Amino acid sequence: MLATTRAKHLARLSKAVAPRHLLKAQTIAPSCSCGCSKFEPGFSSLIASRSISTQTHTKRIVPLLPFKSLRRGYSTEAEAPIEWCTETEERQAKLLATTRARVEVYRKTVSEEPDATDVQAQIARAKVQKELAPLADAWDKYQEMRKSIVDMKPHLEDPDPTLREMFEAEHSTLCSDLDELITTALPKLLLPPSPTAALPTVMSINAGVGGIESALCTESIARMYIRFAEKKGWKMEEISRVDGTGGKGGGGIRELTMKFEPSPWGGNGEDGADEVYGLLQWEKGVHRVQRIPPNETLGRIHTSTVAVVVLPIYPDTEDAPLVDPKDVRLDVMRARGAGGQHVNRTESAVRLTHIPTGITVSMQDSRSQHQNRAWAWDILRARLSEKKHNEDVEARRASRRSQVKGADRSDKIRTYNFNQDRLTDHRFGFSIIGLQNILDGDGLEDVISMMKKDLMERRLESLLQGEEDIDY
Repeated sequence: MLATTRAKHLARLSKAVAPRHLLKAQTIAPSCSCGCSKFEPGFSSLIASRSISTQTHTKRIVPLLPFKSLRRGYSTEAEAPIEWCTETEERQAKLLATTRARVEVYRKTVSEEPDATDVQAQIARAKVQKELAPLADAWDKYQEMRKSIVDMKPHLEDPDPTLREMFEAEHSTLCSDLDELITTALPKLLLPPSPTAALPTVMSINAGVGGIESALCTESIARMYIRFAEKKGWKMEEISRVDGTGGKGGGGIRELTMKFEPSPWGGNGEDGADEVYGLLQWEKGVHRVQRIPPNETLGRIHTSTVAVVVLPIYPDTEDAPLVDPKDVRLDVMRARGAGGQHVNRTESAVRLTHIPTGITVSMQDSRSQHQNRAWAWDILRARLSEKKHNEDVEARRASRRSQVKGADRSDKIRTYNFNQDRLTDHRFGFSIIGLQNILDGDGLEDVISMMKKDLMERRLESLLQGEEDIDY
């Protein structure tokens, strides 16, 4: 019954809608009396179905339309709708204009005929289409949602209370969905994804200032990352380890190097399960720990540091291999240190030297030469990957702060204060209560999410200002 009543009511209203008229924005903007938004002089706009006073002091009734259909040659200075559907839409006008311009680029590449003889141009074209296709889909969804809101607006004044209430509820839901799309989906799709986010990663954790206490803190920090990786379902491998004074399990860890890879089975269903480097890159730097050590009898707070280095491992490609085996010298030798007769009688230790750069990697942690060689290659590839990344960044910008300047307290990026149960990140200026939850690996993602959000906001602001993308 309600559906029949609504259909009849819509039919009655459709007959009463006045014809549409195209007016100049600068003609109607100065005296628009219906709460319209700002206008861009010189652009034509289609305006809402309501009474408007023009400069000639005459009344015209014209219906509201959404953005015009896309066309070539669109720029970020294009016209805005005469009336915004929501306040969020008006505040994000520049983002919408930038999004529309990027969608224009996508549709231009789709419509143009590719040059079959230009292979590089075809590769670049395919890359642009793959990157911008989700953004174009989201833009189409935005247009559809906006049109639904505009079409529903006249019915908000329906004389039937039941229908009016129904339209108001649906209108409110559509506006909320529109705001969510503008503030969440579009910014993520507008920013190009990081090409290194899903790369395998080598993490090195080293005790710094603080002696035995620093080694104990290094063990706690390492445990945090191991628990976090388990939660994500990543593949982990311990490459090298140097225990602190007192042996394994007694005096903490002096040095620990681990390799993390995305799970071939897609992780544990966690968000960002394949973003190994994309998540761990935020951990590089000096971590400061303030706490009362278990063996402190006077209750004094000790401050120690832990240095964390995070390196992505770039894959080899046919066109540009990361490491040419001909450029690497392999030396095998007998391992040194504790280990019994095996140390002195078996040449299990491996040293790789990358001749062009002089980078040297030695590995003797395993009794297997084959395993030591595999680990040494992983470390070498990670170090060369970092060198390549730094060179790429240096080409875009003249200066870049290094990951870890040293294990000094002044270079800290984060402080773990046990007495106050507080973690403070000094790069972004925020603090979180619940330190043990973070050290257990459960709350670490909340910390990383806050930093990722801050970066996205700064990258988006840089993009909207027409500036170069921020290095990260």
